[in-house]
Amino acid sequence: MKKIAMLNCLKANEVCTGAACMKAFNEKSRSFERYREEETVVAAFMRCNGCDAHPGEDKGLQEKLDRLVKEGVQAVHAGICTKDRQGEECPVITDILSDIESRGIEVIRGTH
Repeated sequence: MKKIAMLNCLKANEVCTGAACMKAFNEKSRSFERYREEETVVAAFMRCNGCDAHPGEDKGLQEKLDRLVKEGVQAVHAGICTKDRQGEECPVITDILSDIESRGIEVIRGTH
């Protein structure tokens, strides 16, 4: 069974329930369509630690990323909320995703 995690923006979670991400996962649609023939489970649904939390210096975030490895997460999907209205990825998210990739976990940009 493939273990998936989703990474979302802390600020966006002021108004987001995660319902669209979960719906896409459950229906294996949009960015999750690639798993149509695989058994998958959401092993983690996490947020960044905010705009001022730099991944290399944030011990709490490092603990979250260590946990992804410990839980055997194989792929992390970055939510649409990790980009601004112009489609530019948040630099904090970019750094987090680089750290995730360095841990041997596949990164996919997109959920729904």
